[in-house]
Order: sequence, then structure tokens, then C-alpha cells
Amino acid sequence: MPEDFEIKRKVLIKYHGKSKNPVIPDGVKKIAPDAFASAEIETVKIPETVKEICENAFIGSDLREVTVPESVEHIGEGAFALCDRLKSFTLLNGKTTFGTNGIKFIFCANGRLSEVNLPDNMPRANGILSGAEKLKSVEILPTETEIKPMAFYTCASLTDVIIPKGVTKIGENAFMDCVSLRKIVIPEGVTEIGDKAFSGCVRLKTVVIPKSLKRIGSNTFEDCFKLGARTISKIEKIEEVFYTKGEWY
Repeated sequence: MPEDFEIKRKVLIKYHGKSKNPVIPDGVKKIAPDAFASAEIETVKIPETVKEICENAFIGSDLREVTVPESVEHIGEGAFALCDRLKSFTLLNGKTTFGTNGIKFIFCANGRLSEVNLPDNMPRANGILSGAEKLKSVEILPTETEIKPMAFYTCASLTDVIIPKGVTKIGENAFMDCVSLRKIVIPEGVTEIGDKAFSGCVRLKTVVIPKSLKRIGSNTFEDCFKLGARTISKIEKIEEVFYTKGEWY
């Protein structure tokens, strides 16, 4: 019902309805911050007129699934954060930008998010998957050259990651608290791994280090108990030994 929506100048300010499956009216161009915050909704129909979903727009809502139409050009930081029941997220526009003030992730503490459908040309390692706690695998695109900071932060179910040869840098906290990750193969061409990139990966047992690596940040493998003290020692001294040790298991 139109009266369920507070709309001003084509901006959806707030949803006041009781329907669990609201249909946003055509003509709305922007969904404002907190418009659906903590709303008891299971789905939402976003019209093709919407161009922006602002930060925290659906934070803490009961959304189960959502499809973001091709018309949406930007999604703000934390737009779908704390949506603990969200299982499926689909984005149709591969050129959609996201984040606010350099912070890229739109999810956070989404404990059931297992299905994230992205366009074929949408980068996977830029932070959009951060917080998808039930996501089990991801294949980074061959065109991506950097795994951004916090790219897969708290992807707690992630067990399989394929890093392409074009990647040259792994950012800080990139795989932090990926507690199901058991093996990581870092390809030739990677020269730098940032601080705490694999911190908290408590099941990580195997790391393949390339000869190209020149720098490993501080506490990169902090609390990676399965690697063992000797392995950690070798990694921490990588700048001294990588030319002679090469790849190791």
C-alpha cells in the first residue's frame, strides 16, 4: 500500500507497513539510510527506478532473499548488515559501486548468507563478499590484480579460494577469521601480503608461498594454530629466506 511508505522527492525515507513482502512503488529513485532498519520483512521488490540504496538501508531486517535490479548504481556501506536471516543476495548490475568513505563491505555478521549471485564481470575480491558467513567457495576473476583489505573478512564457511596468477597483492585482514580455510595457494606474481591477512584462520594447515613474495605484514598468520610454530617462524622470516626456500608445504 502506498501509505506504508514515507516518500519525499522520490526518496523512500521509511517503511511503516506490516507486510512481510513489500513492493516499493515505481518512481522511487533512492532508498534512504535506515529506511528498512530492523523491519520484519522477508522479501522486498525493488523497482527499476531505484538508482541508489543508501548505507544501513536494510540493516538488521529479517530479509531472507533480495534481488538488486540493474538500475541500481550504488549501494552504501552496511546496506544489508546484520540481516541474520538473509540467505540469498543477487546483484544484476556488474558496474554497481558500493561502500562509503573507502569502506567497501555492504554485509556484516550475516550468519546465514550462503548464496551471493554476482554478474560475471563483477570483481569478487573488492570487499563485496565480506561478512558472507556461510559462503563456501569463491573464484576470483582472472582480471583482478589485488585482493582488497577485508575482502573475505569473517567468511567463516569459506573452504575453497582460487587466486589467479594476475594478483600481485593481498591486502590487510583479507581473509581474517576465515575459520574453515584449510589451504591457500599464493601464486607467482604476488609480492606483498598485508597485516593480519590470514589472522584467525584457525584450521589453516597448508600455505604455498611463491618466489615472487617480497613482504609479509605483521601478524599475518596470527592464531593459525594448525601451521605450527616452525612453519610460522619460516613465514615471519620470509624476507630473509624466500629466495632460497622457494615454495614449501
